[in-house]
Amino acid sequence: MVCAVVGGCAEAGTGAIGETESEFESESETESESETESESETESESESEVGPITDGLVTVGAPDRILLIGTVVTPDLTFAGQVLVVGEDITCAEAGSACASAPGAAGATIIDTAGGIIAPGFIDTHNHILFDIFDDDDWLPLATYANHKDWPKEDRYKAMLDMKQCLEDASQGKPAYCPATYDGAGSLKCEMDKWGELKGLVAGTTSIVGLPGTSSACFGSLARSVDVSQNDLDDDQIQTSALFPPATDSADGVCANFADGDTTAYLIHVGEGTDAAALAEFAKLGTLSTTAGCLLSQQTTVTHGTAFTAIEFATMAANDMKLTWSPASNVALYGTTTDIPAALDANVTVALGPDWSMGGSQNILDEMQFADAWDDAHFGNRLSAKDLVLMTTTHAARVLALETRIGAIAPGLLADLVVVAAPAAGADPDPYRALVAARPATVLLTMVGGRILYGDVALAAAAPTTPPCENITLCGHPKFLCAAEASAESKLGQTYSEIKAALEAALLDVDAVSREDGFDFAPLAPLVSCE
Repeated sequence: MVCAVVGGCAEAGTGAIGETESEFESESETESESETESESETESESESEVGPITDGLVTVGAPDRILLIGTVVTPDLTFAGQVLVVGEDITCAEAGSACASAPGAAGATIIDTAGGIIAPGFIDTHNHILFDIFDDDDWLPLATYANHKDWPKEDRYKAMLDMKQCLEDASQGKPAYCPATYDGAGSLKCEMDKWGELKGLVAGTTSIVGLPGTSSACFGSLARSVDVSQNDLDDDQIQTSALFPPATDSADGVCANFADGDTTAYLIHVGEGTDAAALAEFAKLGTLSTTAGCLLSQQTTVTHGTAFTAIEFATMAANDMKLTWSPASNVALYGTTTDIPAALDANVTVALGPDWSMGGSQNILDEMQFADAWDDAHFGNRLSAKDLVLMTTTHAARVLALETRIGAIAPGLLADLVVVAAPAAGADPDPYRALVAARPATVLLTMVGGRILYGDVALAAAAPTTPPCENITLCGHPKFLCAAEASAESKLGQTYSEIKAALEAALLDVDAVSREDGFDFAPLAPLVSCE
């Protein structure tokens, strides 16, 4: 590890960087730090700590101006070069060393990534984020189903849903056994949302459509909860619908918002399943509103479309509708997934999202790898690594109608960036392939709006100093994570350790009072299940 930092390199371990502490959807740390950590991020696989991933070098300068050096993936182009970040924006992205002489570069913090891949932060256009406290150990479908209305009837799913509704203090569907501890100000919805954002952040995800329902000021940190007003953008012009069909008055409201510009992106679950009823949902979509066909528009993105054929995709393309693909959860629930070659043949823009952690993917990196393997086995390798990267960057930004703000590396766009380690010696040198093959342990840096929030300890000198970041060990590798903001309001000042401890204790607490259902949902799903 090479580190240029006043006071020396941060030590890997637990606590704030620089400290030397020895101890760390509904369709319908009480232990010591070291014990709790080993239960999740480190003991989920057998390797011991193996050290930093990169030999990258940090030269500390101005904290609000950062010059990154490495292999840049815009993602339309790739080149060896530099990216300059000033404040929350990208101001230069050029081959060679041109950005070093651009305005704002003098005195900037310099991060030489040692050949790392600098790319737009990944955009997750489909996640049920409040469920991300769970994983496959909590629920997997007992059978292969044909329609999205069938699997929610499983007893274990219903019990898991009860746990979620209890902890978030949901307005509907909260079980009678739920302790009053979680009512009102005791709700853990903030912690649940943050846990999902953290799971995305360590995988290089900078924006998430999380479908959290009623939003809260506490959502305004970490990865962007892009479908709520606390997204650190100018406005929230994204609407979502996780249930089909929505009521006519709801559909009419969306159409009115299309007309006056209040809604520029509408993401709706349609065609989830394999039976005739799932297929018929597309025709129903065109008749939901009083003005027929209003929702068949360029603002609309279909989430799933698993039942669709070339006919539905042709209609979507004719109306510039878009598609979000979630293959891992599709296969877990229905045994198959959307006909992506047919969608591409029709020229439909396709984005990729992990859906959720039970049967779906724990993060977007896993989802890209699942999609890649499914493509090789079932689509004749139709999709290149570049295609998969586009699905999680520029295509995803188009789904959200945010392509002028995020999803690419270009001057004027927000500095939402991910850096992954350079391909190992002998590995495929293709930078797109390196992005698809990345794991949270090989993510060197995640930046949201110019703020570095996660990375390899070798680059910790570039991290924010106030409030201090925390050191964690992720899949055997020392990392830093910056969860807390400099505010005591709306839980924005919560640390990673505090978020984790609150959720762990609550799962144990509610398990103890819900014995009649026969199911337990502790422990908390880890940030990453390591291989």
